[in-house]
Amino acid sequence: MPDGDAFADALISGSLKRSKSYHAEYGAKTYKEISELASANPPDKKARQMKKLIDQAERLRAKGKRRRS
Repeated sequence: MPDGDAFADALISGSLKRSKSYHAEYGAKTYKEISELASANPPDKKARQMKKLIDQAERLRAKGKRRRS
């Protein structure tokens, strides 16, 4: 699990920033802030996408490497 005080831009690599799930306006928010927005009622759709992108970053990077080979 990512550090709650780390900024989203620091947790997401450059290649993943080209994803449809990446939203630049959330890049300056911390992981904790994004998690709170994602679990709010009603949930913030963009925050949910960013949280998922951060949580699954390692898997997605591995998937990208396999595709290029």
